[in-house]
Amino acid sequence: MARSGTFSAAQPSQSGQSGQSDRPGSPSGQPPGRPPGRPPSPDGPEDPERPPDRTGPAGTTSRLRIGWHAVARAGLRRVTVTQSLSAGLVLGLDQRQVPVPLRLFAPEPVRVTLVGGVWAAQLVIFRAFSIGARVVVVTTEPRAWQGFGERATGQQNRLTIVAGEPGQPWGGTAQTPLLTVFDLGMTGPTTSPPLGPWHTQLTVLRQLDRPGIAVLQEAGLAVMQRLGGDEAILASAALKLKPQSGQLLQSMEDDMLALLGDGDDRYLFLNQTGIEQQYIGLPRR
Repeated sequence: MARSGTFSAAQPSQSGQSGQSDRPGSPSGQPPGRPPGRPPSPDGPEDPERPPDRTGPAGTTSRLRIGWHAVARAGLRRVTVTQSLSAGLVLGLDQRQVPVPLRLFAPEPVRVTLVGGVWAAQLVIFRAFSIGARVVVVTTEPRAWQGFGERATGQQNRLTIVAGEPGQPWGGTAQTPLLTVFDLGMTGPTTSPPLGPWHTQLTVLRQLDRPGIAVLQEAGLAVMQRLGGDEAILASAALKLKPQSGQLLQSMEDDMLALLGDGDDRYLFLNQTGIEQQYIGLPRR
């Protein structure tokens, strides 16, 4: 599979899941009509993209006609701002070089399970930082996360490390979504915390075994690095994957991830940037 193209996870980006925007066009397909009272051009039809020429014969600028710049109140009342319904990040490129988004945050709670190592989890978090996310990591191995938030963002309040279960509720907003990461080895939290709007739970299973099957099945989305044979058998049975998917999960390259459960199964190349390699290193599990 061919690979090309890079993208910077350290630069802020806005998406809404997932990076799409509406571009309303003119219903009639014609340029707007001339404002009332505006004199026609002596040189023939006007170029709609050309700014109006207000220079008189003597080279002086004519006065602005009152009313040209006015907007009717009825028109102002129709102006609205549509808030994005999701916030996504580009996770990688598929074999056709098409960006594959990860719909990580939304007004409703989102639960994602990652089968892989701390490296893959930190890559997802690094890219989540670029859309304004705040991160809480609940882990039994704090040393694996120590200093990561400060290195990645230059700030001390973007990533909080908690040893054990989080002791208080956390909340997110559309501008600052919250990602709670559970890095507890081969299982998820004993009791899943309540999630509110713009709050996502990412459970990291460093190895897939029977204790992690429940959290894998409860997640709305699964992200996987290359699996071993026994792991692929368990994942295929738990997620009811096709036989071909089980084989692909075992043959992915180091810099690939599988995205399962959000429509069609997708296999993508991460296309790490130089900054990502500097802060989290080369792909590994």
